[in-house]
Formats: sequence, structure tokens, C-alpha cells
Amino acid sequence: MPSITERFNRWRFLRAVRAMLDTPPVRPGLHDFVALSMCQRRDVLPYLLAIKTFAHYARPGRIVLVADPSLRPEDRALLRSHVPALEIIDAEAYRRPALPVGGTWERLSAIAELNADASVVQLDADTVTFGEPTEVIEAATAGLSFVIRSEAGVEIVPLEQAAATGRALLAGSRHVQVAAEARIDELADLGGLRYARGCSGFTGFGRGALSPSRLAEVSLRMRGLHGARWDEWGTEQVTSNLLAASAPGAAMLPHPRYCNADSMDSSTVLSHYIGYARHTSRDYELRAKAAAACLMRG
Repeated sequence: MPSITERFNRWRFLRAVRAMLDTPPVRPGLHDFVALSMCQRRDVLPYLLAIKTFAHYARPGRIVLVADPSLRPEDRALLRSHVPALEIIDAEAYRRPALPVGGTWERLSAIAELNADASVVQLDADTVTFGEPTEVIEAATAGLSFVIRSEAGVEIVPLEQAAATGRALLAGSRHVQVAAEARIDELADLGGLRYARGCSGFTGFGRGALSPSRLAEVSLRMRGLHGARWDEWGTEQVTSNLLAASAPGAAMLPHPRYCNADSMDSSTVLSHYIGYARHTSRDYELRAKAAAACLMRG
């Protein structure tokens, strides 16, 4: 249950983010990669904050939105007026028999299809970019994958090491992500896999890093290990972490230059306002105000 302070900060943010409606449309991009997000109706304005600030600094050549069924025609029209080249695809079109339904799995399924021809940077609607994401642009244009650290010190590791960490975490958590990580070494026979305990809220898939068949293969194997639990929220993040970290040349983004909102310092250029840290302070609101002012200056 959010505290009174968090509820008040959320109200302040929702007022501030409306300023995105007064900012200029996104300009055509320069760089050869796709910026992809999934959005539901309640996140339309936060998504404009996320994509407008990212596009301002990173200039992706394509912007794709995976539309939750809750998006109405007027929401789509509004989004297209602010992102003129926006490609909107329906989440329901990316449901596959081998994959869970919901919980952002349709987003990962869409990435798997687009990834055959393009590098894809997945950014959540609760991210804000406030500096040039040099490492992201360089990786995406070079066809390399990356993972954002969930906390300082996270690295890409062999499956055996990831499983050992997962088993240790089981002592204090029954979350499906921990349960999946604890047995992730049982996928070793699939070949070439590594893992990073990152966050799928901001992840890069270099061209060819992910495919529908590979995604289905991993999901089916994990369902065999975890049964109905594989449908729980959090399994998409495990799979995203696994397949992005396993791509050739994959790297972790430097922390706290890219981080969750509770880890920022003066070097941060992109922050993920993940749920537990979103409104604990006024920072999200103040970043929205600063972003609107920056975008209005051009």
C-alpha cells in the first residue's frame, strides 16, 4: 500500500507530466535501431515522457509501440500526433502457444520477430532519459546486446553461478523469478547461455540476438521445470535477462549511469522509475518538468 507521501507525489507527477502534451513532436531519427515499448491506456503520458526524452538524445530510426488492448483509438491518435512515425502493433497479435499470456510476454515476442532485421532497444514507459546514452547508441548501432543492472555489482555470469545465487535467494523469497533462477542451470544443454540479474525495463537486443524459435524453446523448457508458475509475473524478465546476456558481445550498462531511480547520482543519464522507487520522492515529477522545458527548447 503506497504511503500518503507516495500518493501525493504521484498526484504531483501526473499533473507535471501533462506538460508533455505541449512539447514538439518527435523528430525523425538518425540511428539504425528500433526503440520499442509496450503501453497501456493509463501510461500514455508517462510513455510520451519516456519516448520523447529517449528519442531526443538517442535518435532511433524507428519507434515501435506494442499496444495493450486497453489503448483506445483516441489514445493511438494522440500518440501518433506526438510521434509521427510511430509504428503501432497490437499485443494480441504476438501471443504464441509456447509463451505465457500477459505480463509483457507479448512485448518480448514482438522483439523476437523484429530482431531478425534490426537491433531493438526495449524501454519501459517509466523510464526517463536526461543525457546522451552514448553506450546504448554505440551498442545498438553495432548490433550488440546490453542489460541494465538491477543494482551495482551485477555481471553476466555462467548459468551455474546464476543458479547458485538463485538458490541462496530462495531462503528469503518465493518469487517466481528467484525460483526460475535457482534452476536456470538446467538449461545448460541448450548451449551458449549466460545470465545477468538485470531488469527487462531497459534492455538491448543486437540484431539477430533473439528469435521466435529460441524464445519458444526456452519458455517450453522452463514450463517443464516450473509448471503453472511459469505464467506468473516475472518470468518474462528472467527470459529477457537470459537471452540478452547470452548474445555474442553482450555487456552490462555502466551503473549508476543507467540505473533504477533509487541509485541515481550526478552521472546518471537514464533512470528507470521502477514501481518501488517511483514516487518515494518528488524526483519523477521534477524530471518530468525539466524534460518538458528541455524539449520545448528543442
